Amino acid sequence: MILDSVRRLISRLLRAISTLLRWASVGLRGLAVAIDYLRLVLLDYRSRPDDVFIVTYPRSGTTWMQMILYQLTTDGEMTIGHIAEVCPWFERAAVNRRDLEKLPSPRVFKSHLPYWFMPKGKGKYLYVARNGKDVAVSFYHFYKSHFRYRHGFERFFKDFMRGWVVYGSWFQHVRGWWKHRDRPNVLFLRYEDLIADLEGTIRRIAEFCGLPIKPEAMPRILQRCSFDFMKQHELLFDHAAEVMWERGFTMNQFLRTGRMGDWTAYFTPEQEVSFDQEFQHRLGCLGLSWDGQMGQSRNPHTVSGQGSDQSPQASPRT
Repeated sequence: MILDSVRRLISRLLRAISTLLRWASVGLRGLAVAIDYLRLVLLDYRSRPDDVFIVTYPRSGTTWMQMILYQLTTDGEMTIGHIAEVCPWFERAAVNRRDLEKLPSPRVFKSHLPYWFMPKGKGKYLYVARNGKDVAVSFYHFYKSHFRYRHGFERFFKDFMRGWVVYGSWFQHVRGWWKHRDRPNVLFLRYEDLIADLEGTIRRIAEFCGLPIKPEAMPRILQRCSFDFMKQHELLFDHAAEVMWERGFTMNQFLRTGRMGDWTAYFTPEQEVSFDQEFQHRLGCLGLSWDGQMGQSRNPHTVSGQGSDQSPQASPRT
């Protein structure tokens, strides 16, 4: 009994220490992000007259607008690894150290920044507002799917109303941009207008940004900006996939070939000898072998089994 009590006490103590360290790391991480953002806005970002910022509160049509601007600036092409490749998340550039100067004009950025935090430059600002009730529900499901949120909607709704969610209060965010809707470089749109009249809204966006649309391109743009098309290519827009793309991951490469003997196209003879010698030293004495029909070899030093006539099957999934 005493031993169990001591174990529980030590476990709780270690859990408390771990929690404090996690909170400390969150605070330090937040400070680092703030410093990086100041560096980005004050030093690294240089505004261009044809820059376009897509600004929204999260879950308000950001990805849809990214796709629309991508289609408008590329004549309807679809040759990207991820939408972030051509339309980066502006504030994340402070963290991932992306060089925005290397992007060709017209540059298109997405952002969730409130009006007072947004750098005021020479470019255009497209703000999209969505019904806050729909935003709350969509944001709740995003929290569950991407942030491992374990509470119910009632708890999330209270936090949403208080502004205790990522990017703060929806009310303040929309209010800040609505108050500046009459500025000549700001176009305030509603998400519902995109749904009601997609073609008309796209033409309005194109005119505001000074982007001509070829008549033959509009049907293709409309088709590729449809929900069904974007759902079929969801990996190109997913936030988690964006983080992986930023870190250099190549999509759709987890299952590669599944072939046996693919190593022969990569190993040099010296590398093969080195591997075989290490294999013999560590595993050969145990009778394990990939020799004969179960493997391939191109030099006479390949190890053979000792006391085993069968080799283990290599899984086609490796």
